[in-house]
Amino acid sequence: MLTFDPKHVEKYGLKEAIILNKIIFYVLLNEKEKRNLRKGRYWTFNSREGWRETFGIFSYDQVWRSLKSLEKKGALVSDSFNRKAYDRTRWYSLSESTAKEAKSSEYWQKAIRNSAISNRKNAKPIPYNKEIIKITPY
Repeated sequence: MLTFDPKHVEKYGLKEAIILNKIIFYVLLNEKEKRNLRKGRYWTFNSREGWRETFGIFSYDQVWRSLKSLEKKGALVSDSFNRKAYDRTRWYSLSESTAKEAKSSEYWQKAIRNSAISNRKNAKPIPYNKEIIKITPY
């Protein structure tokens, strides 16, 4: 399901609002789980193709232009923290104003608190049960 903040649509455009919504979720989730802290910010990352797959309704170029637009308009910041020089994966974080807005939002507080992804550390595999269940046909 694609979700977005109508205020972000007015400010950045529809594609950008959808992409920003997902990045806000990932960054806040990483902050909750204390992952990807660099330069005093929490980040999320993906390859260009990975971002395109995440937003399958948009073309590769639409996603790339939207990410650049969000940076230019001050909603996101990007950097590279890759260990290999040939790795061109981009890392994205929220600008100070976007982060402040998201953290004060009741919507985002609830979304991160109730996130199923954040519970994966406590998840247990389905137990193997050797018991055979016999069902009588009609």
